[in-house]
Amino acid sequence: MMPVQLKIYKMKKNGLILMVFAAVFCCISSCKKEKEDLLENWMIANLEAFNAIKTNPEYKELASPGNEGSIYYKVLNKGDGTDPIQYSSAVGCYYTGYFAADYPELAIRKGTVFDKRLFNDGPAFYFTIAGSVVIGGWKTAIQHMVKGDKWEIWIPYQLAYGRTGKGDLPGFSTLVFEIEVVDVLGVDNY
Repeated sequence: MMPVQLKIYKMKKNGLILMVFAAVFCCISSCKKEKEDLLENWMIANLEAFNAIKTNPEYKELASPGNEGSIYYKVLNKGDGTDPIQYSSAVGCYYTGYFAADYPELAIRKGTVFDKRLFNDGPAFYFTIAGSVVIGGWKTAIQHMVKGDKWEIWIPYQLAYGRTGKGDLPGFSTLVFEIEVVDVLGVDNY
C-alpha cells in the first residue's frame, strides 16, 4: 500500500473502532436506564400496595422499636397464649411469604409465594428476636404476638430487605407474610 492509502486505511479502521465503542457504550447506557426505570416502577407499585393497606380499617399499625418504619397487620387467629414473647425467647413459627405487587419483567405477580415453611414441610422455623436471622418487620410483629396467634403482616422494604433486596427478592419489595406462632421457649429451653 502506498503511504496515503495506508493513512486512509488506518483512519477508517480507527473510525470503525470508535463507532463500535460508541455503539456499545450507548447500548449499555440504554440498558442501565431501562433497568433503573423498571426498578422505579417496581418501587412505586410496592409503595402503592403498602399505602392501600395503611388506609384499610382491617389492618392495624405497629411501629418498629427503632423507628425505622411501621408494619401493618390483621389478626387471622387469636392464640390462647398468655406469656408475652421476650426479646430473648426462642420462637417457633410456620409462615408463608408472598409479594404485594406485580413485576412482570421478572415474572413476579402479586400473591406469588417466594418462601414458606408450613406444618407439612417439617418442624417449625425457630429463631430468637435478638438474633439477626429475621427481618425487622418480623421482629416488630413477633414481639406483639402470643403462642397460637396467626397474623397477616405487611412489611415495607425498609423493614425487609431494603433497597438492594436479597437473592430473588428485588430491592424495594413490600413483603406480605402469614405468620403463625406455634411455640415459645425461654432462653434456658432453647
